[in-house]
Amino acid sequence: MLMRIRERLQRQDGVAAVEFAVVSMVFLVLLFGILTYGYIYSMDQSLNHAAEEGARAAIATTTEAAAITTAQTTAYARLQTYQPSLLSTDVVATVGDCDSGFRCITVTITYPWATRPIIPKFPGLPTPSQILAVATVQLT
Repeated sequence: MLMRIRERLQRQDGVAAVEFAVVSMVFLVLLFGILTYGYIYSMDQSLNHAAEEGARAAIATTTEAAAITTAQTTAYARLQTYQPSLLSTDVVATVGDCDSGFRCITVTITYPWATRPIIPKFPGLPTPSQILAVATVQLT
């Protein structure tokens, strides 16, 4: 009788399946985290690039109103990849005084990641509430 108990305790039937279940869960969480943060980083870079392009495009305009319109239109056009989730109201351009005494245009793009994520949110994975990009250029 004692031999049967020892044999049952030493058997390893199903151990591989349990190990696979534990390891695969950790692997999937890591994979989803990499994908989520990759999308966030990519969107941050795209928003920064679009804000810079919009601010640069405004330099060639003659009036401040035209500079604002050009900056917003150019920045929004550069974000064609994200257009279903990005709204034109997320792109704001303002003209104001710079520190140097000249007029500057500032293009701000704010994307609310918490309310409009590109990929579904994974429970327990911390993500930013918004992604912000700001670019300022001196007008001539």
